Amino acid sequence: MNSELIGLLVGFILTLFIYSYLIKDNPLYRIAIHILVGVSAAFAAVVVMKEVIQPVFDMMRHDPTDADLLISMIPMLLALLLLLKRLPAVAWIGNSTVALLTGIGAAVAVTGAITGTLWPQLSRSAGGTPVEGMVIAVLTVCALFTFQFTGKLDKQGDWVRPVWQRSVVLIGRLVLTITFAVLFSTVFSTSLTLLADRIGYFVDQFSGLVS
Repeated sequence: MNSELIGLLVGFILTLFIYSYLIKDNPLYRIAIHILVGVSAAFAAVVVMKEVIQPVFDMMRHDPTDADLLISMIPMLLALLLLLKRLPAVAWIGNSTVALLTGIGAAVAVTGAITGTLWPQLSRSAGGTPVEGMVIAVLTVCALFTFQFTGKLDKQGDWVRPVWQRSVVLIGRLVLTITFAVLFSTVFSTSLTLLADRIGYFVDQFSGLVS
């Protein structure tokens, strides 16, 4: 049995393990997931070691006074500070790295929402009728208000939104529900297509090896 056939058998078995989740959550599915996570983590560690850490040590060995070396040491220092979060006594030292990651992540998310969602929708609606543009803008704003959690406590001590915001949030939730339903149907149909393609791939490969 050659290595190519062994690889096909392993891939076929792991594929069956993954799709066994369609029946119910089971140990076979968990084994496949654990293998996937383990291999992905190992691959990421090798890439980080080869593409990030090793070049820094090479720079230190060739020219320790290089200015680029100082710039490269900054993310490594932040990563080391983040590792200190595992130690309760000095966990507070890693808060600076967490704050930096949170700030950058929020900035990227806001920028992506504006440039990737709001602005393209407004630009496209400009080419249509004013009514279409108004509807798109209103539904987009309602969907965004769904993630606005400002409110106050009532007399019973329960947190409630303002009256005007409740109706807006209701419309936004309806928009999100329809969007998620469409996305789910798309993902489901894509999964069936991938399953059929995967089965066809294994059938062709096994047929080629047998013949």
